[in-house]
Amino acid sequence: MVYKNTYHGYSDTEYGYHGEQGHGTEHVYGYQGGHGPHHAQADGGHHAHQEEYGAGSQQVVIGVPGLHFQQTTQVQTSWGVNASYNASTYRVQNPSTPPDGSQQNLLKLEADVERWPGESDFLASTWAFTLSLHSLWSLPIVIIQHGGLVFLLIYMLLLAILGAPLLLLEMFLGQYSGLAPIRVFRHLSPVLTGLGLAMCIQAAIRAVLELGVLMWMGQGMFRLFYHQKISEGLFSQDILNREDASLEALGTVSTQLLLVLGIATLTVFVLVVAGTRSVGKVCMVTVPACFMIIVTLVIRACLATGGPQGVLTFLHPDWSLLKEPTIWLEAASQVVFSLQLGLGAITAYSRYSKFRHNIVRDCTIVIVSHLVWVLLAVLLTFSLLGVALSAETISLTGVSAVPALVSVTGHGVWLAAITLIETSLATISYGWLWAGLFFILLVLVSITSLFGYLEVITSSLLSQRPSILPFKPALTFTVLALIFLMDLVLATQGGIHVYHLLLTYISNWPTLLFSLLTVLATVLCHSTDHLMKDLSSMSKISLPYWVTSHLSVLYFSVLPTFLTISLVQSLYTLSIHHLAEPLSTFGLSLPHWGMPMGWSLAFLPISPIVFGAVVHCVWGARGVPRLLHLMNSVKSTERWSRNERLELEETSGDIGQRNENVSTA
Repeated sequence: MVYKNTYHGYSDTEYGYHGEQGHGTEHVYGYQGGHGPHHAQADGGHHAHQEEYGAGSQQVVIGVPGLHFQQTTQVQTSWGVNASYNASTYRVQNPSTPPDGSQQNLLKLEADVERWPGESDFLASTWAFTLSLHSLWSLPIVIIQHGGLVFLLIYMLLLAILGAPLLLLEMFLGQYSGLAPIRVFRHLSPVLTGLGLAMCIQAAIRAVLELGVLMWMGQGMFRLFYHQKISEGLFSQDILNREDASLEALGTVSTQLLLVLGIATLTVFVLVVAGTRSVGKVCMVTVPACFMIIVTLVIRACLATGGPQGVLTFLHPDWSLLKEPTIWLEAASQVVFSLQLGLGAITAYSRYSKFRHNIVRDCTIVIVSHLVWVLLAVLLTFSLLGVALSAETISLTGVSAVPALVSVTGHGVWLAAITLIETSLATISYGWLWAGLFFILLVLVSITSLFGYLEVITSSLLSQRPSILPFKPALTFTVLALIFLMDLVLATQGGIHVYHLLLTYISNWPTLLFSLLTVLATVLCHSTDHLMKDLSSMSKISLPYWVTSHLSVLYFSVLPTFLTISLVQSLYTLSIHHLAEPLSTFGLSLPHWGMPMGWSLAFLPISPIVFGAVVHCVWGARGVPRLLHLMNSVKSTERWSRNERLELEETSGDIGQRNENVSTA
């Protein structure tokens, strides 16, 4: 029986290859086995199909088209590992003239994608994306609420245990498969077909919020540098012009905010229009600029009266909290939120890297630099709060608990624009200048985050129609135009209420769910053994056994456990958030219908996951036996490992060419 196989493309009797029962499949790609290349790679053989970075020896018996040939290779790699393999039996059937209808042309079209101009472009882009606004204006308040130095130490530990493996996994998914986020999970685990679309929706929501912040910060920069002073009510009156607006009555659109929004949108488009050729270069400038600005602000804040005392006060440890499980779970959530994991942006970036690119090195650099970034953000916030306490503009006596602290300091944009700028920096000499630098820092971080969100959306759309790749600038402009139109709501007098609703109910918690599903799909469909071997092969390093064994345990048990419980706790905290209304002191509270609407919006990102799984399991069989269909729903497809097959093909071709040259000589 010949039928179209929904998982592997076509049945084993079509398009130039066939298999025998009990012996796997002999493919034109040059490997033998069943589902995916790993089934034919006994004893880790597929890792020996790698470039020859040092001296080595090969023994190759070359066959002719239509016949079998064996290939045995012994390679001495540059990292001192003797990698040997006995290649699977190849069945070559006139590969120079593929039959009509072959998928080779489609694979060639899919392979025609952008690439990073250099390895540093990918590192800079990923590095810039992980410098999130969350770590600047939300994490420091969470640290104060949960024990000061104790929580910070727990965060640092979980950053290494949870954050680094998750970041490495997202890099791996894109680089190994070469697929956009919307297609990665369709081929890694077909039952999670909707996960990629859910990430795109979440990225669009975050892009709307981020562009809104960019609009408000741009307006604040104009006000500060034009008037050269921090006026009272800078954020509420000069920037937002709130008056009596609310979620029920949004008011009119501010023409000034509309103009700033248009300028911000066009600026982002100009910076991102060239794709990988421009994003990496812009991030190479943005990352050091952000670090220089935040170091400058930290030094100035610590030199101000009350700055050092604020750091000592808010870092005061409460060691009894070490035994509280909720503290550890909250720290795990903050790691995911601060690194902006689970959004697909890092996967979208890594798909443009070469198959053999050292992602282990890049992950280490990003994690270490993120730790430095968090420490600087904490020092800046604590010192500025100390300045406000010294000036007696705020009182934090006995309000370190949740939500009393937030009701005084605020969090997010309220902490940055009202507490730190209007209350703290206003008391420092030339405060308007330092506030302007702070606004510039927020603008730069917002822009680099927008780069990642736009890449998730545009790359996913392009992957559905690879033929429109030359029109990517037009597609990017269209996506930005749609985000601009959605941000018109935030440009109204009551836009801050819409921002508060979206930020509270839909901005963060879905990333925990997406990260959990990513880990489970990789562990179940790719396996930790193959993951460790592929990481070593792709990064061109030999990972010690203690590293691979610990990573395997983290992926298999620790990460799923932490992410699951953290997700439950996050949803529980969200369910009681409306009862406390911690931002009511800033004029923000939800009407009686606000909570149901918020929960309705909360299910928007996860609806594609549920819908995609149901559609795939119920209507996706298309002639395949139901049991086989359900079993293959949790197995990776052949397209998932196409990059690896192409790499094996290229390596085998290079070996054959070298032997031909040697025999000719």
